[in-house]
Amino acid sequence: MKKHLLHIAVLGLAIVMLPLHTFAASDKDEKASLRAVVAEEKAESASWKFADFTVEMIDSYSPFIFRTKKSQQLEEVRVILEVNSMGAISGFELENSEDKGLKERLDYVIRKLPKCEPIPGKQDYGPQSFELIIQK
Repeated sequence: MKKHLLHIAVLGLAIVMLPLHTFAASDKDEKASLRAVVAEEKAESASWKFADFTVEMIDSYSPFIFRTKKSQQLEEVRVILEVNSMGAISGFELENSEDKGLKERLDYVIRKLPKCEPIPGKQDYGPQSFELIIQK
């Protein structure tokens, strides 16, 4: 009984660590891009940024995001991420697809993303939008 529980625990740990392993061992070109959506004249007004490893983390989930027939027909997925005044992601909008499964998989990936970091020297840390482009 104890051996059986130990095997289940080890298997569960291996499954949980799989995305982290692919994230750490990723030597391929980045296929995701993340940028702030602000007006050109207000480009200096961006007050939040994502951690440097966020794009690599999203790239590691690319096979998971594009795993169904419907999502494999897409070349890229465009998502608008809404960040609240505390730096947490408060919502997202899928721009170029109506696939319910793709939206649920993106929801899972977005919940795994780290909070945004404030850009030093800003006086106002208000809500902000980011455009996330994930290519197959």
